[in-house]
Amino acid sequence: MLRSLRPYLVVLGVLWLLPAATVAVLHLSLPDHNADGQCEGLGWGCTLPPADAVVLLGMMAAPFLLPAGLLGCGVVALVRARRQRTSAAPGTSRRAGVTSS
Repeated sequence: MLRSLRPYLVVLGVLWLLPAATVAVLHLSLPDHNADGQCEGLGWGCTLPPADAVVLLGMMAAPFLLPAGLLGCGVVALVRARRQRTSAAPGTSRRAGVTSS
């Protein structure tokens, strides 16, 4: 069963899990203050600290990564359905490679 889910897990791992883990690791490892003494926050010449900027970028990427993951799973399902259809021998309902004894 895991073998049949592997393509879906790869797509979702690359498009959902990897970015989420990257944001979490960077948020925990980057400084939560500005080193150059600049004010913290948004607007009026202030900038976000690096840890908060990573979270903001992750939030901005999420609306694009969610449909990309769903689209990737749809492509995997389409390719698998097409392969199953073409692997069946013409005129029979058996899959190719299945022999009867």
